[in-house]
Amino acid sequence: MAVHNVTWNATSSGVGSTEVIEAALNWLSGGEAEISREKVKSYHGARMTLLSAHIRQKKGAKQSIPHLGSELLNELSNSPDLESRIDDGNTLHIRLDLSRLVSGSIELSDGSGEQVKGRVKLEVYPGQDPIENARLMLAAAAAKADSEGLPIDLDL
Repeated sequence: MAVHNVTWNATSSGVGSTEVIEAALNWLSGGEAEISREKVKSYHGARMTLLSAHIRQKKGAKQSIPHLGSELLNELSNSPDLESRIDDGNTLHIRLDLSRLVSGSIELSDGSGEQVKGRVKLEVYPGQDPIENARLMLAAAAAKADSEGLPIDLDL
């Protein structure tokens, strides 16, 4: 699997449970992430917390991808819109449903509700196709998730 790093971002409103979201991000990353919090004001002035889970080391990033689960990874790998999820910087963008995540289910967001925004920096060298690299990486991660029974149940 060719991955440089992985980042997950989520927000918690003033009435949200930041600890639960942080635990969900930790679970999602397989415990490999360094999680940071930043208290900010929203555009309309309400207080909120930005949570970021960064996995900077290649080994940790590679080990965290299978925690998405084989079902989601296969869905992404076989998706006809995979190309639209990869930007010019060879970063794969994934948006997950936050409310499902904190309840222990990893599902792609349908665009409504709060989201967890993921960025997977792909390892792509000149002459390589980033879409094909992403498909191979996702398929390999799905196989690993299947063999290891990932993701494990969320225990909040």
